[in-house]
Formats: sequence, structure tokens, C-alpha cells
Amino acid sequence: MPSSSRTRRGVFLLLAAVVVAGAIAAEDLTISAVTVAFRGRQLTAEAKLLPFLSPETSQRLSSGLPTTTVWEIRLFAARTFWPDGLKDDRRYEVTATYRPVNSDWTLQKRLDGKLLETVTVPTLAEAAEALSRLPAFPVFTMGNHLLGKQLVVKVRCTHGTGISLGVIPTSMDTGWTRSRVFVWNGERP
Repeated sequence: MPSSSRTRRGVFLLLAAVVVAGAIAAEDLTISAVTVAFRGRQLTAEAKLLPFLSPETSQRLSSGLPTTTVWEIRLFAARTFWPDGLKDDRRYEVTATYRPVNSDWTLQKRLDGKLLETVTVPTLAEAAEALSRLPAFPVFTMGNHLLGKQLVVKVRCTHGTGISLGVIPTSMDTGWTRSRVFVWNGERP
């Protein structure tokens, strides 16, 4: 076999090993069951990362670097024979930053890029908890066009970034997790 062919094969095998190792690390975290509820016309969704945060994200958070998790939340019309039909999507981000002067953590919570709130927590554990869960807050406002339709919410979390082969930026995220199928009947309970 010519030398250039062996070199290409070696590079391909190295690249495949890096991709497989990245896939295994990304699969370590999953999302707990997605819970949905109604508050009038508002739909809330709640979920948690299991088994908490990835080792890379925990290390970054412990080192004092700003650390962000991004939750993608999508509302679909549930279908039997066709792929689910996307109705709306939201993006919830939490960034934890250590403040060494005060020895506490600042949490910035954003929805679709807009700042919802900034809170301060005293411990690393509380900052990690905020990064690893999607709290139950109003995500979607239900309209009349959704009355009586079978719906489902899907959630995914990007919990870290990395570099493959020293130059290729990658993101670590969970797969999509579905809620149970539900029907919105208006503001009636």
C-alpha cells in the first residue's frame, strides 16, 4: 500500500476516534422527563439534566469562568404518520459567573436573548443547580389556532463546548426529549 494511502487512512481513523469519543461524552447526560402544565393560556415546561453537569462544564464552573447552558424548547403538533409539525420554539439560557470580591455567583437568565433576571447565589452548588435545570415558567402562550390539537413539547440542552482536533469548535448537547402528548382545550381546566 502506498505511503500516502496509509497516511490518509491513519488520519481518517484518528478523526473517527475523536468523533466517537465526543459522541460518547455527549451521550453521558440526558434530560429527565419533560413536564408540561397550563396556567391559563400559558404553557410551562420543566426538565433537568441527569446526572447533573458534564465533567467539563463542572470544571469550567469551578474554575470561575463564565459558564452557560442553553435550553432549546420546541412546541410541535403531534402527528401519527408524518413528522411532528413545528409550531413555536424558544431558547432559554443561564450564565453563571463567579464574583471573587463577594465570593458568590451571578446568574443571568435569558429567554430568546432578552434578559429575564439577574440573581446572586452564595454557593457553587446553587449555581450548578441553576445551570442543570429548566425551571417551570411560562414558555408558550397558547392561541386559538391550537385549540383541540394534539401537541408535544421537545427539549434539548447544550451544556458545553469543546475543540476537536485542536481547531474545530464543537458543542456538547443532549438529544431531544419529548413530553407526553397533550391537548389544549382553551382556558378551561
